[in-house]
Amino acid sequence: MKKNWTTMVLSSLLLTAPLTACGSDSKPAEVNASPSAKNGKTTVTVSVLKKDAFLQEAERLFEEANPDIDIDIRAYIATPASENKQMNIKRPGGDKTNEADLEKYRTGVNAELMSGKGADLIALESLPYDKYADKKLLSNLDDLIKKDSGFQTSGYYTGVFDAVKIGGKTYALPVHFKTNITLGNAPLLTEKGIKIDDSKWTWKEMLDIGRQAVQAGGSATAVWTGKPKTDLISDIVQSQYSQYVAGKKATFDTKEFTDLLEQIGDMYDKGLILEQADMSDAGKNVFNTMSMQTPMEMLFMPQMMYGGKGKVYSTPSDGGSSGGISFSSDLMFGINEKSKNKTEAWKFLSFILSENVQSKPAMQGFAVHKASLEKQLRQSIEQLTSGRLKISGPNGASPSAAISEEQLKSILDLVEKTDSFAAGDPNVMKIVKEESQSFFTKGKTAKDAASMIQNRVTTYLNE
Repeated sequence: MKKNWTTMVLSSLLLTAPLTACGSDSKPAEVNASPSAKNGKTTVTVSVLKKDAFLQEAERLFEEANPDIDIDIRAYIATPASENKQMNIKRPGGDKTNEADLEKYRTGVNAELMSGKGADLIALESLPYDKYADKKLLSNLDDLIKKDSGFQTSGYYTGVFDAVKIGGKTYALPVHFKTNITLGNAPLLTEKGIKIDDSKWTWKEMLDIGRQAVQAGGSATAVWTGKPKTDLISDIVQSQYSQYVAGKKATFDTKEFTDLLEQIGDMYDKGLILEQADMSDAGKNVFNTMSMQTPMEMLFMPQMMYGGKGKVYSTPSDGGSSGGISFSSDLMFGINEKSKNKTEAWKFLSFILSENVQSKPAMQGFAVHKASLEKQLRQSIEQLTSGRLKISGPNGASPSAAISEEQLKSILDLVEKTDSFAAGDPNVMKIVKEESQSFFTKGKTAKDAASMIQNRVTTYLNE
């Protein structure tokens, strides 16, 4: 499920490495209730929202290595073909998937699964996969993982894999991910003598620290800028989703959640948080919450914020975590429990997760394979040094390519802390945003909004 944590990442990013977009089918996956054959091959159907260059290359390489298996990737949204040899990505915000397209995908896959049909392999990042797991519509992948001696979980970011488990069982595996970090105005905080222990800090504490920093005077005039109200409450709920939703039980009607709504509303009313971004000076913020789309951004972004002295903090939580970093994923696969081709589907999924594929230039986002991620980072440094990669941040700031081994290791250590899945059932998150908006527009009290969220989410979870 796509979401935008970025308040300001890179104003312009130019990649000269080949990243050609590819065309794809726009029709949903066909029913695959039994092992299908095409020219004597077993056909594995794959449902995805979009088919990109990474999937296209993975499909080609897999079929070359496994001539007895045909991979049939069915995308619900066609990706326009392009012959461009460069990609220009604008920030903030990046590309957003149309909500209507997401709903089309959710509705289509949901109908197929509920009818006992659907593709063998399903992209779950935009779907309520926990409900599907509860209804036994997805396969438990743990058995397939144990049987595959060539798949060693120790070579992966196990914090990422563990974070998406349901009841301790694996029903989905991210192929790549994005880290959601908090970048702080370290020079200002140091100047004002404000110390932060981010090992167990909560969102309330973060908001209080931001208020303190602004009121102490200095360069910062707001805790955040460019942060819409419902986006902030969505970030908070998603970063600690399990605190609010566990199985079929919701806990939004609490004093803590009501107080949080009121605190956020008050800070917007007083101009301590601004919905519109101030693009003239990123240093006016105390904090920036950002979605690091690529390892390169994690490597270079701190150099381009707060006079090159930005500090990365752990994601705020409910106060009970150990200071980890949250993440989201744009590609996460599960296997249809009704599939007759589970062995072949797993073979393709494990192939996508292999170092050979994870380290390909077409990989977007953070590779879940550790060695592949380090390769991504080293390639970014080499491209910047050679001039093939050009980056400019806020106010034209450019990072230095002189990255030491110690700096590189510090980034890899940060990624190791990625252990919290900043996601949630898309239908639950839709309810949270709708009802919190009724509070922010003064239509309801915080208590009434929280109560309505509780009632609607409870009804949905028990459908």
